[in-house]
Amino acid sequence: MDDLISAWENFNIDDIDNECDVDTISRDIPTIHPVSPSTTLVPACTALYISTKTKICYLNKPIDLKNVFWKIPIIPYQLPQIGVVKKQMKFNSTLPEEVADILDKITTYDYVDNYIISQIINPDGRIKYKDIRKISIGLSKKDITSYRCKKKSAFYNCFVVILRILQNDKFKEINVKVFNTGQLEIPGIQDAETLETVLKLLTSLLGSIVDTADTLKDTSIVPLKYLTDNSKTVLINSNFNCGYYINRDNLYNLLKYKYKISSNYDPCSYPGIQCSFYYDVKLEKQTGMMPVGFICNKKLQNKDKNKDIIVNAGITSVSFMIFRTGSMLIVGKCTEPILYEIYDFLCKLFETEYPTICDKTTESLKSQSKKNSKVGDGVAEIRKVPRKIRKKTIYTQHQQN
Repeated sequence: MDDLISAWENFNIDDIDNECDVDTISRDIPTIHPVSPSTTLVPACTALYISTKTKICYLNKPIDLKNVFWKIPIIPYQLPQIGVVKKQMKFNSTLPEEVADILDKITTYDYVDNYIISQIINPDGRIKYKDIRKISIGLSKKDITSYRCKKKSAFYNCFVVILRILQNDKFKEINVKVFNTGQLEIPGIQDAETLETVLKLLTSLLGSIVDTADTLKDTSIVPLKYLTDNSKTVLINSNFNCGYYINRDNLYNLLKYKYKISSNYDPCSYPGIQCSFYYDVKLEKQTGMMPVGFICNKKLQNKDKNKDIIVNAGITSVSFMIFRTGSMLIVGKCTEPILYEIYDFLCKLFETEYPTICDKTTESLKSQSKKNSKVGDGVAEIRKVPRKIRKKTIYTQHQQN
């Protein structure tokens, strides 16, 4: 008991060093400053890659489609040659004799796809006979590598040829629509050299059919050629990546309410944010917002289209899509300078709004999955399940002499 009392007395003795002044102790709580966005290392956007362009070109004379289509030579797919590997055309027949003539002509080819779109045979009806079918002759790369089973229709007043060209020691297939007016629609063009190669090959093939020996005797008839100064770009497909994963909800709110850009985001129907950038040549600094009084094409279906030319003059609408992985698609009818200006605008946006729209959770999960995918102590190796091999059978027929 005495030991307990002595211990308590020793505890109550004030043996604090008098040299220590309590009043001199700082009571200020240190302030923790957040990391400034300027000091955060923001990933740089990749360079803009223009994947394809759709070009519209013109020939100097109209084309007799039915006459020229059957005379276009088809090269066998297995031969390493340049030329036409496939041709397609939609036929609208009102007499059985016309269909019989088509069936007789396709017997001379090895591979033919005769797709009947619709057929009416009713001698007592208002329309007694009508037959619409698409004839495809030859094989292309897509026929061999694609497993698409659903067949598509075709355009009227044109035929399609798939040209095989040789570029940089590699064969490449280009799809060309030839209209009866002489207009050409060529998708999948990446550079001017490819376009020139396609036009030269096409005019040489069609010229040998259109410019026959009898027509060339007449000096007033001009040989078939393409118009070099009359071509335009109607669609550009391009893409790039911002370098990090994106929180789409935060970005959608910023685009809609801060930047006032026309945007739509519904993850149930489309995985990306669909936006429209309005380029106005009157503005020195582009904002992407829809100008006041702009008339959309959908609203002009029953209105005067001349009003659209006046109100929307100098305004170009370009669509772009933003996905969770940071990938961007820019698609629209515009020139390359406009495309690169939109690209610069988006790069600055992703750099400025990085702290708000960067999805840290997804990036951490991605890095964790990479660690777990490695073989280690107690960690199983993650293997990809191989895809099921799908087969496609192509039947050909060969007429023996």
